[in-house]
Amino acid sequence: MDPYASLNLETETSLLLMTELKAQGHRVYWTEMDRLYLDNGKLRGRVSEVEGISPFNLGEDEDRALEELDALINRKDPPFDLNYLHLSLLFDFLPKGFPQINAPKALRDLNEKLASQRFPSRTTDCRVSMNPKHLAEFASKMERVVVKPLDDCSGRGIVMLKGNDPDLEAKLTARMPPGGQFLMVQRHLPLVHKGDKRVFLAGGQVCGIVNRVPKDEDSLGNIHMGARCELATLTPREEETLRQIVPLLEAEGVLLAGVDFIGEELTEINLTSPSAMRQINEVSGGQREKEVVGAILRFIKSRQA
Repeated sequence: MDPYASLNLETETSLLLMTELKAQGHRVYWTEMDRLYLDNGKLRGRVSEVEGISPFNLGEDEDRALEELDALINRKDPPFDLNYLHLSLLFDFLPKGFPQINAPKALRDLNEKLASQRFPSRTTDCRVSMNPKHLAEFASKMERVVVKPLDDCSGRGIVMLKGNDPDLEAKLTARMPPGGQFLMVQRHLPLVHKGDKRVFLAGGQVCGIVNRVPKDEDSLGNIHMGARCELATLTPREEETLRQIVPLLEAEGVLLAGVDFIGEELTEINLTSPSAMRQINEVSGGQREKEVVGAILRFIKSRQA
């Protein structure tokens, strides 16, 4: 996990899952990236039992080999930087078959922004490059574009720009650090004013949907940025897109994912720490974390078997 003090409790899904696991009689332990270490090829860490969620309370620190526990659920948020990459490599030292949610290889191979490009017929026009000129040429054919960094989440770093802006190349250059950075430029989808739909998948099954409606035409459909949440359903096209996505997720070892749609177009496949379960519960009146935890426990038992 990330440190508790850094969590956005309004949208936090991990604590909801911990609450349900504890309610079902399971013991949940908490650790963070700087508390893990590799000792002669064995992954160990300082872990603390979660004794309470509200108020949040941890028990005494214990030094444990992680393989002594039943499973590892990685819910650390991006940015997916070098430390995140190295963390995923440390997780590879756990025994083969040890239940990990989601698989560290999947975190490395399925970038949340790039994953949508594995289904180009289901998404909007898009170009990824670290060359501002290439990106500006692509954007010049469109009225507006959305520019995204590849390594962050929660709408951070995302901006909307005019495709015909004569200073577009310079503005893209200004968004890159010295030495450059890969950016994704997508056609702006006007139907975003009707919402950015989040579909929460657990074990390949839909466990909840929420539509996030931007507060105005210049804002993102992101809860962290003031989007309004409302109940939503899937269209036939979105259902077909999910049928195409699920086999890839299963093959890569992804149990939990958040798939995003704008105007039926696939925009992102979130799998580092997919969230919005609290908002799904609010608009649906359910307790969808029970379904997610059920999928987690079935996965762990199948791996143990």
